[in-house]
Amino acid sequence: MIRKRIAEMLKESLERCKDEGLLPGDLEIDPLVETPREREHGDYAAALAFLLARKAGKSPEEIARFLVRNMRADALCSEVTIAARGFINFRVRDAAFRSELAEISRTGLDPFFPNVGGQKRVIIEFVSANPTGPLHIGHGRGAAVGDVLAHVLEKSGYQVVREYYVNDAGRQIETLGQSVYLRWKELQGESVDYPSNLYQGDYVRDIARMLLAEKVEAPAEVGSAVAFMARFAADLVLAGIRKDLEAFGVFFDSFYRETTLFERGLVDETIQALRERGWLYEQDGALWFRTSPLGDEKDRVIIKSGGEKTYFASDIAYHREKFERGFHTLVDIWGADHHGYIDRLKASIEALGRDRDALKVLLIQFVTLLKEGKPVGMSTRSGQFTTLREVLDEVGTDAARFFFLMRKSDAHLEFDLDLAKKTSNENPVYYVQYAHARIESIFRMAQGEGIDLAAIRHADVGRLVLPEEMGLIKEILNFFDVLEGSARSFEPHRITFYLIDLVGKFHGYYNKVRVLGNEIELTMARLALLAVLQNVIREGLHIVGVSAPERMERTEGL
Repeated sequence: MIRKRIAEMLKESLERCKDEGLLPGDLEIDPLVETPREREHGDYAAALAFLLARKAGKSPEEIARFLVRNMRADALCSEVTIAARGFINFRVRDAAFRSELAEISRTGLDPFFPNVGGQKRVIIEFVSANPTGPLHIGHGRGAAVGDVLAHVLEKSGYQVVREYYVNDAGRQIETLGQSVYLRWKELQGESVDYPSNLYQGDYVRDIARMLLAEKVEAPAEVGSAVAFMARFAADLVLAGIRKDLEAFGVFFDSFYRETTLFERGLVDETIQALRERGWLYEQDGALWFRTSPLGDEKDRVIIKSGGEKTYFASDIAYHREKFERGFHTLVDIWGADHHGYIDRLKASIEALGRDRDALKVLLIQFVTLLKEGKPVGMSTRSGQFTTLREVLDEVGTDAARFFFLMRKSDAHLEFDLDLAKKTSNENPVYYVQYAHARIESIFRMAQGEGIDLAAIRHADVGRLVLPEEMGLIKEILNFFDVLEGSARSFEPHRITFYLIDLVGKFHGYYNKVRVLGNEIELTMARLALLAVLQNVIREGLHIVGVSAPERMERTEGL
């Protein structure tokens, strides 16, 4: 890849500078080469001089001059320049881009995917909604982010496991049991006082009605009946959650129950491990974890004065167990309201002798659902919420997944239902899918004209010289850099952004340049360009979990 070739040139130049005594001999660094936001600055840019400045005791501008002077870049680059403050910009020869396009045309995309992960094992724990009610659209956004991140990491050389942590212990499950129990009594004609702090949704009454319809025998004693109904209801809700997630294209490798931690004694083992390491102390009858020296704002209780273990205690045990399963990186995807929980969990990982930076946390900011320009309200406990299933029924899986990735996960998202249903270039997912279908229609026309599509893999792409063609080639090749950047930063939304930019260039190219009807060599070259483009669009859509249709109705503006 061109970017890697530039990185190698920088490394070789650094070694020459060290040999000449221009820079200290102990300097070692892996140069990061990026695509600049403003392409007029060049095709690639490197900030290596900034990273070396402190160790070398020289200014970035001086280091940049040394590096450029010792660089052998003529075969690849038409120009290497130093920008303000020491950035090194590279303008690559068009022939190099065309050569890379030709190689992809011959070999396919697979050899070009980055190997960021080196087959390291990553576990992504996401959604993990309490099994106390249906998934709402906030959970849907977390599901999309987690699943697409898993696809990104898998394509970038990681071994990925998707896990759903089932909070099937604690007060919320007990509250669910109380809610179902009272609705069960109510349906049998008893007059009950149903407190406002219980779950109000119709699904609670539906569960109670199912208990009666199936003549399920509940224990006579109230406490036992509540506990029984809590387990029954939680399992039923979880089954519904799994069904909705699968309809959303999200499949988990495992569902890990919180109760398992207690049944296997892992919570007690973890508390004992912390005690032996000297991190626990007793105060006011409670057992405290000394997290403040490890970056938390204050110490935390892990066993209350009444003997009840906190959620934090089981969370520590759960993450400890993930490491024991052999995972190198733990990715947690949480709602943005859990921001304050990050420091204490990282502190617990460090206290147990693990690398705190092995935990990566992505926060999912709130989603506002818009219909006819007006927000749709949500509240899980009151029952006034829009479920993920309702959104899927209205706009479909493709639009829902794409729209959830339309902004960075920790930024507030407005999900416009009306826009998601439009079949026009205003709708970003339709805009991208239509590009794939439009290219397919070109291939059908080419085949109708007797062109051998199998032969385009070896077409002479040196015929592609128009500025629009070079712009499209560069954007196609940028896919692998975007994918690598997405994997390194854990930012799956970069893929949707890229796809929108890519197909924008394609639609502009299509409306200006005639693909078919030229002399045969030029036609074959342009078809080869579109074949690689279509493969990239298809792969990008696959990563996002969106279909790549071969036929779509033409719409105004496309």
